[in-house]
Amino acid sequence: MTEHSVSGVPHRRLSSFYFFYFSLLGCVAPFWGLFLQQRQFSAGQIGTLMASLAVVRVIAPNLWAWWAGYFSSPIIMVRVAGLLTALCFSLVWLVDSFSGMLLVMLAYGFFWAAMLPQYEAITMQALKNRIDEYSRIRLWGSVGFIVIVLLLGLLFDVVSVGWLPLVMLLTMLLIVLNSLLFRAADYRRDGHVSSQRSFLKEACQRPVVVFILISILLQISHGAYYTFFSIYLQDNGYNKTETGLLWSLGVFAEVILFWQFYRVMATLSWRNWIVLSLLLTAIRWWLIATYVGHWMWLVVAQLLHAFSFGVMHAVAMRYVQNYFSPGSQARGQALYSSIGFGLGSALGAAASGQLWQATSGSLVFLCSAIVAMVALLLTLTGLRDHE
Repeated sequence: MTEHSVSGVPHRRLSSFYFFYFSLLGCVAPFWGLFLQQRQFSAGQIGTLMASLAVVRVIAPNLWAWWAGYFSSPIIMVRVAGLLTALCFSLVWLVDSFSGMLLVMLAYGFFWAAMLPQYEAITMQALKNRIDEYSRIRLWGSVGFIVIVLLLGLLFDVVSVGWLPLVMLLTMLLIVLNSLLFRAADYRRDGHVSSQRSFLKEACQRPVVVFILISILLQISHGAYYTFFSIYLQDNGYNKTETGLLWSLGVFAEVILFWQFYRVMATLSWRNWIVLSLLLTAIRWWLIATYVGHWMWLVVAQLLHAFSFGVMHAVAMRYVQNYFSPGSQARGQALYSSIGFGLGSALGAAASGQLWQATSGSLVFLCSAIVAMVALLLTLTGLRDHE
């Protein structure tokens, strides 16, 4: 990583934030469900607890985007949010009940959700919305995810998954320390902020509304994956090292996509990238449902993560930059993060938790494939090729 491959942009520090932020996600997505299972929570309770993290992502980014005007610099805001994330999470050692765990997860999730939209907006503004340069910074988040998942997979085959909260707390503190490397004076908030009326007008554009609905459906389809994939693998005889490898393989494919996407993104329209990605997402869930006992088919399914997440995220960044004015882009990013990711993830986690108790894991992943196909149909009928 070079510090200034684009003049005035601190690539190393921005890349480090993504590395640590997604390392924390690499603790949560593959292993937090296993930790909750070890704490004797049921599948329905695990689904609800994981949904709670998604619920705060619906509310928190928009509240923090509104509060951002009270901070002279977004870096100060990130520092405050990071410290409060670590403080609230430290209470996890004091709770044993479902309600206690729910409150802790809601509290730390509320502050954790504040950070990423601000960094995304800072990065895109600094790069003048160049998606190719953004991808080369963002890929370090994927690298962080891979590194932590591989290490924890090996670690938890030797020691108890009960050590997970300590790893998470240390990662949260590294995020805070990284934010201290920025000079707040270099990142004063842009004085031009669009009015609420102007923002709502931009948010209500038909392509934006349709894309948000597609994003909600996409994240609902991911609900079983992010909540129960590790448990599903464990129930089918995979150890934690193998589980970590499979999670890492998916994100490795994402890294390659972010690194090289600029070379191929002009070969298809943005609408057709969405169509291709949703089709492959449906195939991915079908493979996981049908061939969980076959390692090579799971490898193929995980490689498709490059499309079900990587391409779709790059397209989302394009929608934010194209349909929102510079003064609205931070709130546009918060809208995508909260409604597209947050609401969709909450619905997906909660629904998969209930279905997991009532049916089988394979059937739940088949339902995920159906939801992805519904999103595909919405794309075909709701978006025009030039949008």
